[in-house]
Amino acid sequence: MAEHVPDTSLVSRRRLLQGAALAGFGAFLAACSGSSPTASPSTAASTAASAAASPTPTPVPTPKVLGNILNFANWPAYIDVASSGPDKGKSPTLIQFQQQTGVKVNYQEKIDDNATFVATIHDQLQAGLDTGWDLMVLTDWMAAHLIGLKWIEKIDQDNVPNCVANLQDSLRNLPWDPPNDYHYTWQSGMTGVGYSKKGVAKAGMQAPTKVADLWDSRLAGHVTFLTEMRDTFGLGALKLGIDPLQVTTDDVNNKIVPDMQPLVGQGLRFTGNSYLQDFASGKVWAAMVWSGDLASSGDPDQLFVFPAEGTMIWSDNMLIPKGAQHKYAAETFMNFVYQPNIAAQIEDFVFYVCPVKGAAVEIKKIDPGAESNPLIFPTPDIVAKQHAFKTLTDTENTQFNDAFSTLTGA
Repeated sequence: MAEHVPDTSLVSRRRLLQGAALAGFGAFLAACSGSSPTASPSTAASTAASAAASPTPTPVPTPKVLGNILNFANWPAYIDVASSGPDKGKSPTLIQFQQQTGVKVNYQEKIDDNATFVATIHDQLQAGLDTGWDLMVLTDWMAAHLIGLKWIEKIDQDNVPNCVANLQDSLRNLPWDPPNDYHYTWQSGMTGVGYSKKGVAKAGMQAPTKVADLWDSRLAGHVTFLTEMRDTFGLGALKLGIDPLQVTTDDVNNKIVPDMQPLVGQGLRFTGNSYLQDFASGKVWAAMVWSGDLASSGDPDQLFVFPAEGTMIWSDNMLIPKGAQHKYAAETFMNFVYQPNIAAQIEDFVFYVCPVKGAAVEIKKIDPGAESNPLIFPTPDIVAKQHAFKTLTDTENTQFNDAFSTLTGA
């Protein structure tokens, strides 16, 4: 790979989104690039396929044919974007990838919630047909679920030497995919508390320091929790002194849900990344949020807090859905973003926990001081208070989701 020369038009998301927050990141990106972030790629017909169809393993080796396009579904505000120059509103990483490989990335912000996104491609995945996506980014629990169903293509490790060499040790040997046959981490992150300084001032409060502060009645009608059940129940468990790794159905039904239920009556809402727009409009004053989003939202009034009870830790992972038409291009892209200099370029924009070894050295070259940002490279005291949510059995998954649906009114 050619050595990357830092693009001076690339800035952090905090600086870029100032002036764009009210319109929303997706709208801003679309306006700058001239494309719609909500347009779907064409998908193969699948409704006639048998619900019992079981996809067969992909033949090995995969033909090394790049093609000329890569269809990539990701979450909002999750890749670097240039703020000026001829490529304003576009991702330098995607541009560099196309320059080096000839592959244009059809990059779309289609994921706001794991379950909602997967529901849009469920029938194709089940039948082993093309979903229209070659690469998608999903959270650990959903990634594990789809891998277990054999709905994800096996990665040819010979095509991703950078991933093999540079994946952080803490992300290796996960029980649901120990040899990384089916996934590589896009970003890791923490779920904690976010707040607006103006909002809490209106409420007559001090800045929140705990998850429990979200229950303060002075915030009523101006709080959101997350549509991701594991994040919301995880923080709810921490508030009550329950280890999220040990949480039971009884804890959920008789402790966590009853503790949250009064807030729903006071106007509590459950959202995905749309809390960014709610903060920007002043509709929300405090919320359960994902670490990189609010901390770099573009508004210095909005801050992320590592709550006293601790944070939830998770990873979002690159997966190649079964039936993908451009599998080798997807692997080539995985390998590209696992170069430390490219990873640093992305991290300096998204402010999430970096999965790539060597990125801290590279990020210092483009943004001195960023190598000490605890959102990207958490300190030992923050790591000590990170909590993962338990792996649910099928029965628990149904019970937890039923309780969450009742709580949220979904």
